[in-house]
Amino acid sequence: MSALLEMVEIRNYKSCKETKIQLERFTPLIGYNNSGKSNIISAIQWLLRKSVLDEGSFNDTERPLEVVGRVVGVSEEALSVLTAEQQQKIRPYIDNEVLTLKRVQPSPGGKAADIKLHVLNPTNSQWAANPTGIDNAISSLLPEPIRIGAMEDAAEDSAKSKTTTTIGKLLAEFIEPVRQAHEAEINQHLGQVEQQLSADGTSRLAEFNAIDDSINQKINDLFPGVGVKLHFPTPTLDDLIKAGTVKVYEDAGVARGFSSYGHGAQRAIQMTLVRHLAEVKRGAGQADGSTLLLIDEPELYLHPFAIEHIREALKTLSENGYQIIVSTHSAQMVKAKDAQDALLIRKSPANGTFARQRLRDAIQIVVPDSAHAMEQLFTLAHASQMLFSDKVLLTEGKTELRLLPVIFEHLNNRTLGQNKIALIAQSGVNDTKKSMQILQEMDLPSKAIVDLDYAFKGGHIHGFVPQGNADVAAIKQILARLAAANRITLDQSGLPMKGVVKAAEAYAILAREVDAAPHIDALHNLLLGQGIWLWKKGSIEDHLGLPSKDERAWAHFQTELDRVGIQALSPEPQSVRDMVAWVTA
Repeated sequence: MSALLEMVEIRNYKSCKETKIQLERFTPLIGYNNSGKSNIISAIQWLLRKSVLDEGSFNDTERPLEVVGRVVGVSEEALSVLTAEQQQKIRPYIDNEVLTLKRVQPSPGGKAADIKLHVLNPTNSQWAANPTGIDNAISSLLPEPIRIGAMEDAAEDSAKSKTTTTIGKLLAEFIEPVRQAHEAEINQHLGQVEQQLSADGTSRLAEFNAIDDSINQKINDLFPGVGVKLHFPTPTLDDLIKAGTVKVYEDAGVARGFSSYGHGAQRAIQMTLVRHLAEVKRGAGQADGSTLLLIDEPELYLHPFAIEHIREALKTLSENGYQIIVSTHSAQMVKAKDAQDALLIRKSPANGTFARQRLRDAIQIVVPDSAHAMEQLFTLAHASQMLFSDKVLLTEGKTELRLLPVIFEHLNNRTLGQNKIALIAQSGVNDTKKSMQILQEMDLPSKAIVDLDYAFKGGHIHGFVPQGNADVAAIKQILARLAAANRITLDQSGLPMKGVVKAAEAYAILAREVDAAPHIDALHNLLLGQGIWLWKKGSIEDHLGLPSKDERAWAHFQTELDRVGIQALSPEPQSVRDMVAWVTA
């Protein structure tokens, strides 16, 4: 496996005051506009490609700008791409296949020579500044990244297409097999052209000789003994490849430049080159590179199906020697299995740009047991919209998942998404506590909505309702009375079970008992203070007046909600309004 940039620390670069991030082979950066995602990508690019940064790149112009990177997987196989001399230069700084480097610019502007590349010496934990030959060795180990910006001028890029441009770098990546297969043949043809155009060519064009003779006759009149020959240097194969570009053909096959197309077409062609690169690397069947591919918003201007194609192409590249870092605003760019490694990028006035705890790390903290951790990961990762939110609302049932969005919009005149709230249906209500703890570790505020039975079961087990709670004891007495009247059936713990009626219906019957109301209110308020909304009438269906939990009932409610409103439709409209207000508070 090729070397991998595993950790990056960015200090004093634009909005990145003290930013530390963990990277994988495929790492999505998720955040709102102006959160600093592109700044992170640019800082990583600068670490591996030195350039003089101006005042605008410094958060504080009185402090140096530093980017630190920890590279893992620096094995003998990875080092084999280096020359013997480069290996000799870099080996003293490798410890257990780990290399740590730091690039520092002391102040804005200045000269390129002022920018120093430091390498951590593992024997004394000291930074060595610019060891001889180390920059070239690292450049061979970690080649210059390929950067594709979000609003990049693809037309200008394609017209230039030198080695520093996106198109040029992509062409260079997948043209190499063509070079290897045909280099000798092309060089032979170029040699023949050189003999015709060169001043010393053995088969020089006769017209050139005639021009030379005419010019030399005139020169001899002024400077006897001086002669000239026309000379046209022939480009090498490298020169031709560097000058390569792409032409766009449409309809009758007339070539058109990028500038005649819209941003969508330009972006699509760029991303198509990325997809082709993925196919080339997958066909090669080996991970022989360690190139960083940095892309801002690959989904920009593309339709949903095209976004999925690009996502899969980037995943393929990440499995074939490339390290992919993308900033994105699209949940389609993050599959469930990649959600655990996604970085939630946020920005605050005090801290600048920072990354929240990854889902993978948060789950391991809260649920150390691997089997249960996988269950939690499956539940939360499949709700990738939470990565794009500022708040998470956990629900217990399908009715909440189907109807809360329309109720919220109806009462709030804004969607959940507009309020940056993600609605997540849990696999079971017993996941509530762990899910809330995991989200807390990720610094994602969360709330949960549960049925009435949770106050006596999960809420008790999870510690939200303390043992010996007086209201629970009082309600159990009421339940015993209802059971004695053969209206419900109780289990050995004194709680409803399936019997005379279903357990869910038994709690609805309990909620209609007048003497139960104050105790249910007390439990509701107790849980409310811990971020949990308790349906006091039993379940959401009881508050909305739904006859069943199925598509027909949901569709009918949604239609009637638009027609008559919540006041006429719900038997408990105020409770629904209160719930919506609580969610947004």
